Amino acid sequence: MVPLRYPMVWFLPGLLLLLVVSVGSISFISGLVITGVDFMDKVVHTFSYFVLMVWFSGLYTNERNAIVGLLLIILGITLEYIQTFLPYRFFDPLDLIANTVGVILGLALAFFTLGGWCQRVERLLGYQD
Repeated sequence: MVPLRYPMVWFLPGLLLLLVVSVGSISFISGLVITGVDFMDKVVHTFSYFVLMVWFSGLYTNERNAIVGLLLIILGITLEYIQTFLPYRFFDPLDLIANTVGVILGLALAFFTLGGWCQRVERLLGYQD
């Protein structure tokens, strides 16, 4: 983790994002059950994992971000697998691809510009020297 004055201020919202994505992936939400391939569903998957990757890239160095990305991909695989046991959800390999694309896009942004962004925000706000 990058040195932060208030690490929990940054880490806890990340956990909340993980919880929202996880619960959203396995919950029954009336009207949102999709029985075929829906382009918008893939955009939501890609965006969700992109946001997770960008958020956590602010907490870790670029060297650790690759591990974070791998863990997010494993999370996506796990949640998709859990859906095979739920009567109101189904396994979709295209969701796995969309999740992975989101992680890769977030990882690319982290490596080129955003890695450790939380530390820069704290400096900008005067919380770090």
